[in-house]
Order: sequence, then structure tokens, then C-alpha cells
Amino acid sequence: MKKSKILLVTVLALVLCLLCVTTSTFSWLPRPKEDKGNSLAWEPSYETSVGKDITMKTYSMTADGKEPVDENGKPVLTEVTDFSRSEPGLGKGERVYYRTDIKNSGTEAQSVSLFLSSLSGLDNPNAKFFLGVNSPLRTYKNYSDIDSEAGTKVKKVINEQYVYLGLHADEETEGKFNNIERIHAWKDADIISDCMWRDRLSTGKTGKWIISNKWENKEQTFNIYAMKVDYRCTDFQLKGTNNFWYNGAKPVITSKNTILFYECNNGYYVAEEKSATAAGIESFYSSAGAKVGDTVDLAATGHTDTFTYTSSDESVATVAPNGLVTAIKAGHTTITVTSTGAYGDKITAACWLTVHGTVDTKTLLDVPVATNIKVAPKTDAGDTVVSIYWYIKNEGSEPLKYTIEDIYLTL
Repeated sequence: MKKSKILLVTVLALVLCLLCVTTSTFSWLPRPKEDKGNSLAWEPSYETSVGKDITMKTYSMTADGKEPVDENGKPVLTEVTDFSRSEPGLGKGERVYYRTDIKNSGTEAQSVSLFLSSLSGLDNPNAKFFLGVNSPLRTYKNYSDIDSEAGTKVKKVINEQYVYLGLHADEETEGKFNNIERIHAWKDADIISDCMWRDRLSTGKTGKWIISNKWENKEQTFNIYAMKVDYRCTDFQLKGTNNFWYNGAKPVITSKNTILFYECNNGYYVAEEKSATAAGIESFYSSAGAKVGDTVDLAATGHTDTFTYTSSDESVATVAPNGLVTAIKAGHTTITVTSTGAYGDKITAACWLTVHGTVDTKTLLDVPVATNIKVAPKTDAGDTVVSIYWYIKNEGSEPLKYTIEDIYLTL
């Protein structure tokens, strides 16, 4: 009997610990005093459909960080549009909680970042503005002791590139390629990336190569498909159905980025070839701040010879072919980098740029709440929603007053 009681107590303790770890509203959980403010980022992959079909709403939570309910236990959500706090301010140790819902009503995945715009009024040294996130990941940072962030930028990892798969055009017309499962890419045991055949990008373009073992050195036409894999991968190969690996070609991506697939003598063969550079972006920026007249280097990294840059509002800022941005007037604009590969394959990333005319040394232009959040496409059941639970806390000894111009999403 005594052993049974000990076992029961142990099980209950384990259940309680599990609830503490997995429940987003356990705001009293211990955490480091301060973590990197833009550490909420899911890497390495980044999805972009350039923001279409993405919307968001922010709701207030209860004083203890829970979702408000009525007397019947049903959620009662109140949308918030004003995030500033004036008199009497946020008291010592007090928190104010929010839930931001990011909805994707489209058929493409999207990676977005959530920011506070123009945080100001932090002029009381005895009031400390801390920004925290409880879910989907955890972060906590002090913003009271940081000077103006004009001219700063928040980097984000994209880590996407295409490799090419060419199918013999005549044989594809004959329906001979129903045995493709995926492209498998890797760098080492920790970096593995697969692109399933169903996720292929049909470029609508062809390439020509000489295949000697069937067509007597006559040039053959191959239909080109672009397969997206992790930018860090260095090698790739083709895998067929029934767990069959086509090991005849394991090209190094930087030297030969194309695998050709064809039928010969009642069997299937692969060959590795070189096409011109495919689309690929390693990293870019999710947001940047500048003052009028500033220049900001927003050059992306990756297959740089495939890059083009654009500004959505050139009256606010212009961007040169090398990614150097010139701030012209106060306002907002989106700086977009597009990598275009040899067969028209594209990878796109965008940066939200805030330009200020004059900047107070205690105005923080763009404060990251959560960055590089992946929102999956809608399903048959409906739109996909990702919720971010975040809060503001006064870690000082006197009331905290502050102004937040807005909150916004950027790609």
C-alpha cells in the first residue's frame, strides 16, 4: 500500500510538471532575466507568398495571462488596437497580456514576423519596459536601456535554394516517369532536406544534353523541374518509389546542379549535369530602420548573381542593384529581393523598412515580438491560424508609461 501511494504521488508530480511546460498561460514559469529579443525564429526554412492571404488580429488576455471566458466558459475576445499605456501607467511588476492571431487563408505557406512600431516614452529610468513571449516559443528582453534603433536591421534566415530535375521530354509524354518519389539533399547527418515530387515546380522550360548510352551522342531534350531544398545542403540525389535509390548521380550542387532522368533498355538511369545558377537565398532582413538621408545596406546573401531588388514606395526609399537602400522621406516601404534562377524559378523575401524624419534617442523604431513564424496554408477544415501569446511587463520600481504607434507583420 505504501509503495502504491509513492507511485501515485510520483505520477501526479510528473503530470503537473508536464502541464507547466506545455501550457502557454503559466506566466509564472521561471525564465532567464533576459533573452535575445529576436530569438523567436524558426529556422532554417522560410516560406513566402509575398504576404497575400495573410491577416492578423490581436486580443487582450486576462491579468494572469489567460483567455477570458464568460459564465458558461465560452471565450470572450476583445480586439486591441491601442497598445500604449498612459496615466497611471503599468505598476511595479505588473504585466499586460495579448494574443495575436495570424491567419493564412491562402494555399501557400508563409513566414512572417511580428513587430511593435515606434516604441517611445521610456524616459523614466526607474520604470523598465520588458517584452516577453510565452508561446509558441519563449523570449524576454529589456528595451528600456536601448537607444534609438534608427539605422539598425533585424536579420532573418531564409535558407532556400532550387536544384533541377530533368525528365526526358519524349519519355515523359509517353508516361514513363511515375516512379519518382523525391529529391534528397544533404550536407551532413544534421542537415538533410527532401523535396517531394508532389512539391515540384514545373518551370515550363527545357534543357538539351547529349546522352551517349541510348541516343548515340544525339542531343536530347529534357523537361526541367525545380526542386526546393535547404540552402546549406551540398549534395543531392534522386529517390524513386518502393525505396529505390538512383545512386548513379550524387552531384555536388555547386558544380552540377541538375540530375537528368531517362529510360534505357527497360531500366532507368540518371546523369548529373550543370545548368546556370538556380534561385537561392541564404539570408535577408525582416525589418530595418533609418533616418531621412541615411543609407542602409540590405544586401541579401545567397546566389547573389540572381538577385534583383525593388522598393514598394520609391518616394520613401530607393534600392540599388546591390541592395544599398537610400532613405528619402518619412514613411514605410517594403524592400523585396527576388532570386531568379536559370529556368525562371524564383525565391522571394521582403524587409519592412521604416524611415523617420527625426528620431528621439528614446524611440525604438522596430521592436521584434516574434520573427520568422511559419504559417501553414489553409486546409479542408478551414484557414490556418497561429497564435502568439506575448506580454509587456514593468520590471522597474515606478509606474511605466509608453507609446506604441502600431503593431505590424512583415515577411
